[in-house]
Amino acid sequence: MSNKNSTDKLIALLEDQVAFMRQQNEELSKKLDQSIAQNKYLSEQIHHLTKALYGSKSEKSKYQAPDGQCSLFEVDPSFSESEHTEEQSTETVSYTVVRKIKSKKRNDSFKENVEIEEVHHHPLDLQCGCCHENMHEIGSNIVREEAKYIPAKMVRVQHIEHAYECKHCKTDIAEKAQIKRGKAPMAVIPRSIAGPTVLAKLVYDKFIQFLPLYRQVKEWERSGLLTNDKNLSNWVIRVSEEWLLPIYNKLKKVLLTKSILHIDETYA
Repeated sequence: MSNKNSTDKLIALLEDQVAFMRQQNEELSKKLDQSIAQNKYLSEQIHHLTKALYGSKSEKSKYQAPDGQCSLFEVDPSFSESEHTEEQSTETVSYTVVRKIKSKKRNDSFKENVEIEEVHHHPLDLQCGCCHENMHEIGSNIVREEAKYIPAKMVRVQHIEHAYECKHCKTDIAEKAQIKRGKAPMAVIPRSIAGPTVLAKLVYDKFIQFLPLYRQVKEWERSGLLTNDKNLSNWVIRVSEEWLLPIYNKLKKVLLTKSILHIDETYA
């Protein structure tokens, strides 16, 4: 009888343990489902942020192959759109937000300091078709504007010093003839053909346009100046040491006298 009671107690104890383990299993299953859902949400967030950071931007073509190569046969429709004039207006749609862009006039494309060249078009025949009298102008209007680019050109500048003498003193034996000679200004770099405009463009192309010197050689050759990258390198060094370094030292000296400096270290 005692063995039977012990067996019943053991069975009851095992059933309680099984029930407890089932309850724990259900709780763990719920936590696992929550973890899976959270992991999915985080994965979607990472994908969205990664696409926003490293994905294709608006200026890139949408017509690309999976490897990123643009298609040679599909044309972006935006390339076939005409320029916007004052009569045209556009709408830009970004997701569900619609923004209206103010139409841009053509003359807004030019800065105010751009030189204006007028091209006047008159009728070839200025005689009236009825009475054959000369016609008189009654008005004019600008029908269109266009941008005209005038490329730079190379000019060979020769500095010539002229000498003058006094003929009156020359005929007088007692007086020594007076001779005066014009004095050409000193070159930016002594014994060099590089003028200030050439040096300015050289430094601008190298440090602003990031154009290497060996590539500038061909550009100068096309303009009419025969040189090499060694000469260009020497010009950059001489200009930096003889003209720009003194300005740098002067600015440094002035700035070091200040107690507080405000610096914008943002680089282009």
